[in-house]
Amino acid sequence: MLTGLVVLMLLSINLGGLMSVILQLGQGEWLAGLASLGTLAAVDALGFRVLRGLRGQD
Repeated sequence: MLTGLVVLMLLSINLGGLMSVILQLGQGEWLAGLASLGTLAAVDALGFRVLRGLRGQD
């Protein structure tokens, strides 16, 4: 169950993050868009690491 909640959280963070990047790049804010993309990649890496750890416990 905890794994499903982490997957749902990652999915919602990714959707919101991608929307943020698209909106920022659409307004011509390249630096802010790239920073958001970097933050999104870091959160994804952390989330996948947590998922791998949860799968190891099951």
